[in-house]
Amino acid sequence: MADEKKSEGAFELRVDRNTSPAEAVRMALVQEMKARKFYEECAKVVNHPGAKKMFEFLAAEERKHEDLIQKELDRSFMTEM
Repeated sequence: MADEKKSEGAFELRVDRNTSPAEAVRMALVQEMKARKFYEECAKVVNHPGAKKMFEFLAAEERKHEDLIQKELDRSFMTEM
């Protein structure tokens, strides 16, 4: 249906030839943050212990991705300024 709102978690960012490498890395970081928040919210609302544990694990993995991307951003792009 055309009137339905887009899913909040939909991947709408596009990278093209005009996107700077630093901006692409920043977009990746934002996506990791969104994924972590999504998994954290899921862990809060599910009642099944196994599902809760899985979502907590996934949130922790996304946090690791965030940290890796931030370190790369700082190392590779902040030194250029």
